[in-house]
Amino acid sequence: MDERLTQGRWLRIPGPTPLHPNVVRALGHEMVPQRGTIITEMMARVQPILRKVHGTESGQVLLWASTGTAGFEASIVNMTNPGDKIVVTCAGDFGNRYAAAAETLGLDVLRVEAEWGSAVTPEQLDAAIQQHGDVVAVMITHNETSTGVTQDLAALAAVARQHDALICVDAVSSAAALPINMDVNGLDWVLSGAQKAWMCPPGLMISALSERAIARSHETKGYPRFIWDAPMMVEASRGNIHPATAPETSLFALDAALMAMEEEGIDEVFARHARLGAHFRAGLEKLGIEFLAEEALRSNSVTAFRAPGGSAKAFQAKVREQSGIELAVGQAQWQDVAIRVGTMGWTYEPELDATLEAIAAAM
Repeated sequence: MDERLTQGRWLRIPGPTPLHPNVVRALGHEMVPQRGTIITEMMARVQPILRKVHGTESGQVLLWASTGTAGFEASIVNMTNPGDKIVVTCAGDFGNRYAAAAETLGLDVLRVEAEWGSAVTPEQLDAAIQQHGDVVAVMITHNETSTGVTQDLAALAAVARQHDALICVDAVSSAAALPINMDVNGLDWVLSGAQKAWMCPPGLMISALSERAIARSHETKGYPRFIWDAPMMVEASRGNIHPATAPETSLFALDAALMAMEEEGIDEVFARHARLGAHFRAGLEKLGIEFLAEEALRSNSVTAFRAPGGSAKAFQAKVREQSGIELAVGQAQWQDVAIRVGTMGWTYEPELDATLEAIAAAM
């Protein structure tokens, strides 16, 4: 195999992503007492770094044993009551999923939609909130993994704040890759999954809660909740424990990843993702590839482009056969149209160059 693709770096899908070598080693850690000093000291160590990555000084970051998508339900049952009015930005498949979760749980949902490849504008969001009236919360997909679009989180959040709505953010493919600036943007619940830019295996749902979100979670009583009960998780987290048996292996992995990020420097992590996103897009442009996201909206953590030859599944298979590199196809209406490539997490230029060469060879 090409040396540039060893240690799992042939995996170029937008999650799960290649594991940082320190994470791989941490996965072999033996089990320890779940409320012993090894766990409590680790939980105390990771909380400040998690806050720094999210851009919050006062928020509390909670770690559930689950997937990022579980954050949809956790945010809904803690921030809202059945029948509440919410607005969801839908610019791709994951915005639609957040809306579907809210509808399934009995919320009065207004979807504000954008064509795939584009983004919801602040003007659209403002009009939707005014149309719906008495909106309790706005759910925003920061980085739409299905289309490779990064929405203007700051501008959308500013509109939601003007209407005094709670702001819940799907940051599954942006957290630890793109700046979120939780405090500056006035965000209340920011959810993600460990298997993306956090450089860890699937298994942890990470949610950063503002003080307002924590207060709100004590007020909402409409949904029965136990595992997803934020007040219980906040109390445990502040005591550096987990309310149930801690997902130790996942926590050891996250600890290792965060130590690596801290060593690199959080701002440098964001700068590296910006550099890598631009590097990969420049390489595709040289190949004459057609991007599916509007130029100003193209993500630095995942790139979506039209599959050469017309069929994404056929092109994916050809690249896999010729190089061993795994690319992702699209989702929903873009399933056999789009190729998606992850440039997040433990990623650098050599493996992206190898991927560009493989794409060129398969065209």
